[in-house]
Amino acid sequence: MNIEVNALTSIYHHRTPFEHIALNELTTTFEQGKYYAVIGRTGSGKSTLIQHLNGLILPTRGSVRVGDLILRKKTKQKVIHQVKKHVGMVFQFPEHQLFDETILKDVMFGPLNMGLSPEDAQKKAEKYLSLLGVPLDQVERSPFDLSGGQRRKIAIAGILAMESEVLIVDEPTAGLDPKSHIETMKLFKQIQQEFNITIILVTHDMNDVFEYTDEVKLLGSGKLIKEGRTLDILTDEKLLTDHYLEVPDIVRLFHDVSKKGVKLSRMPRNTDEFISLYKEWRDRRA
Repeated sequence: MNIEVNALTSIYHHRTPFEHIALNELTTTFEQGKYYAVIGRTGSGKSTLIQHLNGLILPTRGSVRVGDLILRKKTKQKVIHQVKKHVGMVFQFPEHQLFDETILKDVMFGPLNMGLSPEDAQKKAEKYLSLLGVPLDQVERSPFDLSGGQRRKIAIAGILAMESEVLIVDEPTAGLDPKSHIETMKLFKQIQQEFNITIILVTHDMNDVFEYTDEVKLLGSGKLIKEGRTLDILTDEKLLTDHYLEVPDIVRLFHDVSKKGVKLSRMPRNTDEFISLYKEWRDRRA
């Protein structure tokens, strides 16, 4: 299922002295099964865009098509509710959204709210809790007895249990320690590949964007500045610096060693790939 954004304009405080154009005639498409990143400096329109994709905000002008469903300025709640079934969202610090008395009940809430029977909702909850490494003999515990990282896993399991075709993740590693950071990013990549869902990542961490995503959409002042393959956009150092974004560490390292005569066969996407390519280069010279 694709998402098509057509001439999307979003204006906060429309027709007041405080009017602010957050998105300006933005047109783009998110294709099924790809891993996207939406990047840009603070105030570029990233958060506003993703909130339009699942109906949290309706367009001032233009439209968002989610499969066969269309979101416009006066779209009815019935349609918005259908869109939310297709497009799930993991907000920053999702563990703050936990509320039920047990882990199992919290994860079952979304599927039950979508109309599943208690039996089917429990099956889905247990499926995704297991995927995230939560022991099923612990699911009757209160989520509030767990650590922050564990609570985040429970919150993510609850969103995955709704089995949306599109998953929006907004700064998913905020506040996590380095180990949990890596585990979380690998988890979303695993989910995207195993279930062929579309993931739309919003983050300021260009290292994560470079390692995990397929394509990038760069926003600036509410407009789409550039879109394309991650490898193309995040190796364009001038483009990134012009928009106050960090060049990925691995890209800097690649250019640094190239200046010293180390000619790798291709651009690595992470540290492990860099080491492997460096060994290949060294062996060719031996």
